[in-house]
Amino acid sequence: MNASPEKMLATFKTATEARVADLSAAGDSLMSAAEHLTALNLNTTRALLDDGIALSQALLAARDPKALVELQLGTVTPALQKSFAYAKTVGSVASQTQAELLKLVEASMSQWLQGVIVTLEGLNRNAPMGSDFAVTALKTAVVNASSAYEGATQLVRQVSEVAQANVDQAAAATVDAVSKGTTATVSLFKTAA
Repeated sequence: MNASPEKMLATFKTATEARVADLSAAGDSLMSAAEHLTALNLNTTRALLDDGIALSQALLAARDPKALVELQLGTVTPALQKSFAYAKTVGSVASQTQAELLKLVEASMSQWLQGVIVTLEGLNRNAPMGSDFAVTALKTAVVNASSAYEGATQLVRQVSEVAQANVDQAAAATVDAVSKGTTATVSLFKTAA
């Protein structure tokens, strides 16, 4: 393969610029996720403080033990719902960031594989007679590796989606069970007193 130094330098420059652009996009994605999580944490902390102040005021206003117990039991379900909503939001931000980074990796991998195939075709043109089989085998291996990678990433996405759906169902069932349990406890407490 007869490549001039200018061609090699231009190829290296193009590849380097592409990697810098990929790193910049990945950095932007990570910074965006950090901003979302910071805003979420600030808002959650503010809401927790507000809820804590409201609960403290309600507890101070309660005049009998029955009212105190009802207030405490009444906070269980909303607190659980808020914690699940927080966890779901964090998971959503993480999932979105992971998807963005995966797209960048896939695009980079695709560009790299195209470069490998072009290089192999160049080798094939300049290879001695009889080496066609080896170059064809290498190209086939690269294409098969690419297909395997795509299949694996698709499988990971599907497993992740199923796992997220199962977690959401389990969280909803837990909140429902806790809500029914606290309602039954309050009802039992009211009838007992």
